[in-house]
This record gives sequence, structure tokens and C-alpha cells, in this order.
Amino acid sequence: MSERPDQAAGGVAAPVGLSHVAIAVRDADALAATLVAALGARRGEEELLDEGTLRVLFVHLGPVTIELLEPRSADHTVARFLATRGEGLHHVSLEVADIGAALAHCREAGVRLVDEQPRAGAHGTQVAFLHPKSLGGTLVELCQIPTSR
Repeated sequence: MSERPDQAAGGVAAPVGLSHVAIAVRDADALAATLVAALGARRGEEELLDEGTLRVLFVHLGPVTIELLEPRSADHTVARFLATRGEGLHHVSLEVADIGAALAHCREAGVRLVDEQPRAGAHGTQVAFLHPKSLGGTLVELCQIPTSR
């Protein structure tokens, strides 16, 4: 019996791919313009999340999607990130087929969860974050794309 591509050895639900790389910035438009001019990126969709306190702007660079995170409120977690760490890599997002199963498996494996339950993300996705202290200092997001896409 062969394994499904979304399962790792032992039947564990595995990521199906890289969803995006997120960068925390103070000015998403400025970085998007630089990526377009310098690297030939294509400016994509933008959306306001977290009741308008976070602007996300997607930039497509070949097969890679970069999500620019621009806080609109000093109280947002990304604003606090910028205040303490400055602009730069915020998280890596992995696409999963079943976010509930992926979270359960991570919990069982001893990974510390930021989100115990999935929550709404950009473009109708469901997302949940895994704590960087469990994953080599990198904040990892699990992302399930809606089946209607």
C-alpha cells in the first residue's frame, strides 16, 4: 500500500507544500515596489485582518509567495514584533490538507502550540501557529486552503 503525498512515514499528516514566507514591515508598499523593481515580482492581493489592525499584501516571486505584514495598530502582535526585533522574517507558512489533524499530531509530538484551534486567515484560509521555542526559533504557521479554491 503506497502512502498518500500528504502523509509522511507512519501515516503522519505532512505539509503539502510551502504556502508563503511572511515578512514584518512598517511599509508594505515600499518593500513590494522594491521586490517588483529589483526581482521582477508581481504585486498580488491585499487584505485587512484582525478587525482591520493588520494589513497583509501578497507578492508573488516565481513559485514563492511572500506575505508582507504591516500592522495598523500599535497593539497588534506584529507591531510588538517590529518594536522588539525590527523588520524581517516573521514566519514560514506550511500548507496542510487537514489543519485539525496536523495540530493534533504536533500537540502529540510535544510541539508547543500558539493556537490550540485554527482561526481565520487571509483569503478564507484556516491558520494556526506553532511556537518558535519548539521549532528552532522559527514561528511556523499551518495553513489550510479552502476546498472551494
